Amino acid sequence: MSAETSERPLRSDARASRERLLAAAKELVAEDGLDALTVVGVAKRANLNRSTAYQHFPQREELVDAVGAQFARELRAMFSEPRELGEQIDFFAHHFRENPDIARLWMFHLLRNDDAVSKPGWDQYVTALERLAKSPRSQDGIDAEMLCVIGMTSALVWSLMVRQRTSSERRARAETDRFAHELKRLFLHGALRPEHWPELEEELNE
Repeated sequence: MSAETSERPLRSDARASRERLLAAAKELVAEDGLDALTVVGVAKRANLNRSTAYQHFPQREELVDAVGAQFARELRAMFSEPRELGEQIDFFAHHFRENPDIARLWMFHLLRNDDAVSKPGWDQYVTALERLAKSPRSQDGIDAEMLCVIGMTSALVWSLMVRQRTSSERRARAETDRFAHELKRLFLHGALRPEHWPELEEELNE
């Protein structure tokens, strides 16, 4: 399918079918990982016939790319919401834990050797930390992109790791709170000027 064809506006019924297929694909990725994702399997989960699914996604790669684009839109929206740094760390640590499909999709793109900027939300994440690095409330000489790698990869790996540690939702939340706490400590004493972040230091000392 050409880029021109894929960008052509869909009728309301076709758009609804596509949204059902993408929702089903995200569920399957969360349950079984990307290796198990097929157009036929997604059609079955969405309760749509195969021909409809293949009209939208003639090949599996197009389905995977569409799921990735969906995640990218969602992450861009989340990054655009104003939050304090500590709140932002808490939000993403728990969001990735609750949505392990994001981590699996990210790893899939990484193993495909895609350009880093194509990975869901990466540009927005780098831009946010570049602003933080240039702030007078931060230490001098911060490599914002490498700080992004440390923060993002640790959160994504944790979202998969925590599921191996416990099947209890309550304990998983508590363990993720521990993870977020230490990530905040690394930011506060490695990238920030603690004297300018009294609210974060107070939170860590509680």
